Amino acid sequence: MINNTLIELKKLLNSMEKDFGLNSLSEVERNVLYAIKDLEKENGAAKTGHLLSHEFTANMSRISVFRSIKTLEKLKKIKRHTSKRGEYKISPSN
Repeated sequence: MINNTLIELKKLLNSMEKDFGLNSLSEVERNVLYAIKDLEKENGAAKTGHLLSHEFTANMSRISVFRSIKTLEKLKKIKRHTSKRGEYKISPSN
């Protein structure tokens, strides 16, 4: 059941995403970005394996996650943590 509190939370989240310039990203890209930030907070970087099983991305196809990573890299929202593949961090300007 949807109640007024959930609606207000959704409006607040949409407003905050707009304030941070995230409203131009797709929902999948935003969820991948949020998951990377959450994993970075816990582990210093987001490894691809952990990203694929994160609660924000677990129901997405692998290809959707990898496409989002590629898009987020192009937009300079994320960067590779090291020269190794499969480790990502939020870019400092974000």
